[in-house]
Amino acid sequence: MDKNFVPAQDNFEFTTLKEIIIQLLQHTGYLVATNTTGIATGFDKIDTITKGFQPGELSVVASKPGNGKTAFLLSLLFNISSKSEKTVGVFSPERSAAKMFYRMINSETRQSVHKIMSGTIKDYEKETINTILYTLSKAQIYVDDTPYLSETNFHKRCKQLKNKYGADVIFVDGFELLSFSGLMDVCENTEEQSYILKEIKTIAKELEIPVVVFSHMANTTNLGTDVIPSIHNVYKFVPEIADSIYLIHRQNMSDKTNIIIAQHPNINEPLVVPLKFIESIDKFVDL
Repeated sequence: MDKNFVPAQDNFEFTTLKEIIIQLLQHTGYLVATNTTGIATGFDKIDTITKGFQPGELSVVASKPGNGKTAFLLSLLFNISSKSEKTVGVFSPERSAAKMFYRMINSETRQSVHKIMSGTIKDYEKETINTILYTLSKAQIYVDDTPYLSETNFHKRCKQLKNKYGADVIFVDGFELLSFSGLMDVCENTEEQSYILKEIKTIAKELEIPVVVFSHMANTTNLGTDVIPSIHNVYKFVPEIADSIYLIHRQNMSDKTNIIIAQHPNINEPLVVPLKFIESIDKFVDL
């Protein structure tokens, strides 16, 4: 036999425990379904319509104060980072990173951070809480809570999130608190906000990842709790710039909340997706 002869390598396939667990969790609905072409939101009906947040696109989520904007953001962060195991970057000029993470811990453990830190958790609760905290600790979420970032610094930090940390999606909670290039001195406020949103969309295209911006609604004067908001309730420049627009409407402050997909490339008219808001744990789930 030729000494240089190398026998053909058999190609064996092995099944891992991880694969079985993933199949099990997907069957139970805990893991996000894989029928998306972008970053899955973790909400089945929304993902069925939108196929997830798409690379290079700008989405805007708007709501009235007190309608669960932050809770919806945190629910998205948990779904994307923990269920889909994606890396998420967050700009949070409205609240500190610690407050954001504490609120997420409260939601997932159903215990206050103060109670956990004080050591007053009952023994039978500790194992469950430790498991949840361990799962959360593996979530790849990077938060920048610097207020009033300049255009240059914001751009640099977005690039770092993508190139150094591998961000799959970036969220901006309250883009109104970004301040680019001193434009406040020369422009009306809405003009600056329009400019900022255009620059954020440019960054999404440049980095080829989705960017999701959370904003307050501009016109809520005649928007009672029983009135469903529309695209006319966002800033006038938003529909011209954003690829997609989502509106949060909590009906009469009940546990039912509608996510209105007011603008999206996949739809011809607004669609309403009902979600359940569990106020006691500050979290949105599929209805």
